[in-house]
Amino acid sequence: MSNLLAEGERASVVLAGEGALRALADAALAASDAEETEVFLRTRTYALTRFANAQIHQNVVSREARARVRAVRGKRVALSSTDRVDRDGLERAARSAGELAERVPENPRFAGLPEPRAIPSAPAAYVERTAVATPLDRAKAAQRICDPARAKKLSAAGFVATLVEEVAVASSKGTWAYWPRTGSEVQVVAIGDDGTAYADRAHADFAALDVAGAADEAIAKCLIAQKPRDLAPGDYEVVLAPYAVSDIVGFLSNQLTGLAVEEGRSWVGGKIGERVTGPVTLVDDAFDPEGYPQPFDYEGQPTERVTLIEDGVARGLVYDSQTAHRMNARNTGHALPANPFLPVAPMHVRLEPGDKSRQELVGAVKRGVLVTRFHYTRWVHQLRTIVTGMTRDGTFLIENGELAHPVKNFRFTQSYADALGGTLGIGRDLSLVDELLAIAGMSRRVPALRLARFAFTGATRY
Repeated sequence: MSNLLAEGERASVVLAGEGALRALADAALAASDAEETEVFLRTRTYALTRFANAQIHQNVVSREARARVRAVRGKRVALSSTDRVDRDGLERAARSAGELAERVPENPRFAGLPEPRAIPSAPAAYVERTAVATPLDRAKAAQRICDPARAKKLSAAGFVATLVEEVAVASSKGTWAYWPRTGSEVQVVAIGDDGTAYADRAHADFAALDVAGAADEAIAKCLIAQKPRDLAPGDYEVVLAPYAVSDIVGFLSNQLTGLAVEEGRSWVGGKIGERVTGPVTLVDDAFDPEGYPQPFDYEGQPTERVTLIEDGVARGLVYDSQTAHRMNARNTGHALPANPFLPVAPMHVRLEPGDKSRQELVGAVKRGVLVTRFHYTRWVHQLRTIVTGMTRDGTFLIENGELAHPVKNFRFTQSYADALGGTLGIGRDLSLVDELLAIAGMSRRVPALRLARFAFTGATRY
């Protein structure tokens, strides 16, 4: 455990602070003899209270601090990481990265570390109430779920979690960026004898976390989800709850990067300025106060608001410094912590709201399916945005604008972009769907959607 975080089991989480992290970064930079050096620091406290069978069975707190040093010698680039985040640990990591940079093969495409740029102000993301949340606070939140579930003769499973994190980036070129933030989330699955239902809530402020709303939603939906009936697979009009919409947005947005286009695996490659979906607008907005704002990326570059899709037309991509250099584009500040697998991605996506209530979306459907969420989704074909997966935790037949009865879950194989091409209605309320995204420093806010067609290819027993 880092020296920064090992001061005992206190109720509150004490941040290392900007001054302490900057001193450590400066020590690492001073210890490096590489031509260019970058230091990334992160401290994190993640607290989780799990419940199952309508009672708490686990409470854990993870405190960690990690550092990563990137050293550059010409076109040779090397990384060294450590969880010993003190002066000696950082200096050793810096020397190790420098030594590795003498031995690794050259990367002829490497453009050097980015020059420092001014970082704009952003809505505060750190809330003290979240940082001081205790196991008892989380237990009371779990009780608000478990007690009403038992009263309805249901079981409940899920978790209540809080996150406190600070990140810092420094470089030998003069970059310095620091940001503290918090997050909280509740997930609940209400379980009956023959049917389940799901709900999720998230907020930077634990005091504003809508635990009651999650509990009430899951319980109410579970009560009408019992004894699902068979429904033949096929193409159906659908209403997707925000949890299902979040899955679609996640798959599609991760391909809206300069790197994905460069590598020929993006569904909008060669289509910027063309219509690629129905009338939806998708933006990446790191300054959204209802999400988890953060004004810079993990290279310490300012993050820009980017319109990815505007009324169905592909408009923009996000870039890190290296992809922007290679593609002669503007760096939008969307670098993830340096890694060879996912170096750049939209991090704060929002599907803009429409003007329909949930009731209006369902009420407009003559015959279709309401889907609460998708499960175990995987790529089939990235360029065609074909994904396969299953429905889960609340799937219903809609007839004449009403929920007729629950149905057994489906397997689907569907192009997500094609599904959005049939957008018939957009909900006016946005949900911050976390699904542990806060841990990755990301956020996703989405509405419910009504789509003209969704291909269910098989049915399950459940």
